[in-house]
Amino acid sequence: IHKSKMRILFHVGVGNLDRPHRWGFVNTNFSNLARTFEKLGHECLVYAHPSAKTNQPFHKTIYSSTVNSISFKPDWVFTWNGVSEGDQEIIKMFGEDKMIFGELGFFDHYSTLYFDFKGVNGKSENLTQELSNFSPGIYQQILKKYHKLRTFTEPFIFVPLQDEGDTQITKYSPFTKMQQLIDYVCEMYKDSDIKILYKKHPKVDCKIIPGRNCIEVKDNIHHFLPYADKVIGINSTALLEALIYHDRVVTIGKGISSRKLIGDEHKQYITHLAQKQFPWSEMGNLDKIKNSYFYRKMIAV
Repeated sequence: IHKSKMRILFHVGVGNLDRPHRWGFVNTNFSNLARTFEKLGHECLVYAHPSAKTNQPFHKTIYSSTVNSISFKPDWVFTWNGVSEGDQEIIKMFGEDKMIFGELGFFDHYSTLYFDFKGVNGKSENLTQELSNFSPGIYQQILKKYHKLRTFTEPFIFVPLQDEGDTQITKYSPFTKMQQLIDYVCEMYKDSDIKILYKKHPKVDCKIIPGRNCIEVKDNIHHFLPYADKVIGINSTALLEALIYHDRVVTIGKGISSRKLIGDEHKQYITHLAQKQFPWSEMGNLDKIKNSYFYRKMIAV
């Protein structure tokens, strides 16, 4: 049976203690989505932290800095990421089965998002669900967009470093410092002369004391990802982008790139993920939302 009218709650940073203003962009996207769902005949409510500001709030928005019981009884609850304190309280209040988790997209990281019915990163449904059919067209598009020529001629291991403040590191990783990752990789290859190239996260600097054969690089990671003997890192977007080219990827901790892939499955996985992400700019696009993976799943349950 299709649900004709659903009640949909959007949780935006309520109960979050760490810089809740960062949820402003979530409010913008969720408010746009709420307007679209309303046009499709559903009843929506945005439940937002007062610091999570947007220029176009949804007309039914209630503000609170702490999670309190509300009279609205939702069929579905959208939240961002699912990791912070407020999310945990919301999940307890409404139950995991009603939750839909948003997170930044897989490719075009900062202009797309994806919705997941299980969780994000190491909890994502994408780690276990059946892969959609391989799409050669989408694969070629992605390859064309990212692929770059080789600039470093010797054999090497590539280590993309992460932002130590990212939830991937604080919640899902055995290492909390990037120096530990570098030391770990240097130890793995201590009997080899292979070069270990590392690149710092573009948005944050961290102090690294390089080991033997360790070289910092600053070029675009796609000059290195396709050609590395191995790519070793912690749940980062870079590891996922390495899967465009090959499956010589070692994910420490658990993330989207942890899925076991055999043969050419890494290519199929890339197109599976690409088809599940959604541009922020399309949140108000009625037809796109109606045909989206997540909306079809919401009405079919």
